[in-house]
Amino acid sequence: MKSNSSIYLFSSSLLFNKEAVPNFDNFNNENSYQLYSSLLLNHKEILDNCSKSYRIIFCFDDNDKSFIPKEFRSNNEEIIFGDLNHKIELLKLMSDKYFSNSSNNLLIFSNSIGISFTDIQKAFNLLSIEDEAIVIGKTNRDKIVFIGFNSFNKELFLDLNWDSLNYDNLLARIGKHDNFLHVLGNYLAINDIIDFKNLYVELSKKESLSYCSQNMHERFTNLFIEYKELLK
Repeated sequence: MKSNSSIYLFSSSLLFNKEAVPNFDNFNNENSYQLYSSLLLNHKEILDNCSKSYRIIFCFDDNDKSFIPKEFRSNNEEIIFGDLNHKIELLKLMSDKYFSNSSNNLLIFSNSIGISFTDIQKAFNLLSIEDEAIVIGKTNRDKIVFIGFNSFNKELFLDLNWDSLNYDNLLARIGKHDNFLHVLGNYLAINDIIDFKNLYVELSKKESLSYCSQNMHERFTNLFIEYKELLK
C-alpha cells in the first residue's frame, strides 16, 4: 500500500526537443541531449522501484509535450507540463493541486545523480514528524539536488530563486522560518565540465551501482569516450 508521500522529478530545462535543448558546456546538440536524457532516465529507473511506495509525478516543460519518449508514454505515468521559464508559477500550480494532497513531498532536480532508493527512504523518514521539517540534498559544490518538505511554506518557497538554487542562499532563507532542517550530501549536479569530470570519477566506483544500473553506466560511458580529451 502506498504511503501518503509524493516524489516530483523536476526538469531543469527542456529535455526532449532536440532542436531546443540547451547545449551543455562544450557539448554539441546531440550529446547534450544524450547527457540530459541519460540523467533523466537514470532517475526514472530509481523511481520505478519507488512507485509501489510513493506517488511519482514527472514535471516537464510545455515545449517538450510533443517529444515525450516511449519510456514515459505508459498510462501509469503521471506528468505535469508547465513553463520552466516561470518556475514560480508552476510551483504555485503544484502547491494548489498536488502538495496539499500529500503529507510529505520530495522535489528532485533532473540534472542530478547519486540519489538511491535508500536515500529517498531516508529523506521521507526525516520528514515523518509532526513539526514542520525540510530535508535538502546537496553537492560538494553547494548545489541543491533535492528539497523535501512536510509543509509547503509559500512565503519561503515562492521567494526562492529556483533558477540558481545554492546551499548558502537556501540556508539563509530557511533560517528565517521555524523548521527542522536536515541536510544530506555527496550527490552530484551536472552543470558544467567540472561536474562531468566528477561524474566520470564517481561512476568508476563500484558503489555507484546503487544509483546507476549497468545499462545506464553504458549510456554515460559512450559520452565519456566521446569527450575523453576533456576528462584528462
